[in-house]
Amino acid sequence: MISRIKWLSFSIELFLTIPIFGSLAGNSMPFLLCLVALWHASVLYVSRSENQPILGSALGIIASFLNFFPIIRLIAHGIAAIVLAYEIKNGPGTE
Repeated sequence: MISRIKWLSFSIELFLTIPIFGSLAGNSMPFLLCLVALWHASVLYVSRSENQPILGSALGIIASFLNFFPIIRLIAHGIAAIVLAYEIKNGPGTE
């Protein structure tokens, strides 16, 4: 179950890594990135309660709050997506 939730988090981060979508979300709809941060906080809580890695969700929260720096925002979302993909592939107990 947790791997499906992390796949959704990975998809969101990967979507925000694409410059046109990341810039649109960051500049036009900053509340969207706050919702993404709340999503990552929820995933972090569930991951923590199931003894799963939490680094990807923590990086996702940080990336969401780097909204004011356009290039850094895109790089941070990319790093969070890579870490989430690694956690999905190598996390303990993921199917």
